[in-house]
Amino acid sequence: MKNFLLLFLAATTTILAGCQMADSTPQEVDVPVETASAEAAFDAIKSLEGTWEGTLVFSDGREMPTSNDFKVVSGGNTVVETLVEDGVEMATTYTMEGGSLLTKHYCVLGTEPTFVGTLTDGGTIEFTPTAGTPYTVGEDDFVTRMTFDVSEAASQTLRRTGIISVDGQDVTNEAVLTKVTEE
Repeated sequence: MKNFLLLFLAATTTILAGCQMADSTPQEVDVPVETASAEAAFDAIKSLEGTWEGTLVFSDGREMPTSNDFKVVSGGNTVVETLVEDGVEMATTYTMEGGSLLTKHYCVLGTEPTFVGTLTDGGTIEFTPTAGTPYTVGEDDFVTRMTFDVSEAASQTLRRTGIISVDGQDVTNEAVLTKVTEE
């Protein structure tokens, strides 16, 4: 009789739990703000697909032509940017990983800094170095920060800024790019 009672209680509990689950309404999952911002930033980067051209102006007075070609690859999971500054080709990759927009820049300076990108309310994607970037400002020559103002990208204009640590000095640059071809 004791075994029958335990079996009856177990069966009743299982049935009631199943009924409760069937009647419950799905809960909305909250996506962390950082993840939502990173996904929005990645979508904005993907929307840049095509070739953009302009003039890169440095804080030390130098100017040079620049071309940025964005291509969505790997089934939409990665964007590869090929950028040419004054005839020198470099590459940058953008991909989502673990809820973050990860960016890696393969620089003519011989460094490969990595960044995390987030989209601000004003339409600017800010790229800040990841904790694992093995370079030190003032000691190594590398890109320390990048931003894309994508607020006017729909009208074929992209503003790109950067900070480069060179010989212990920060050099800033800015380019206003115009879209010249679609992919």
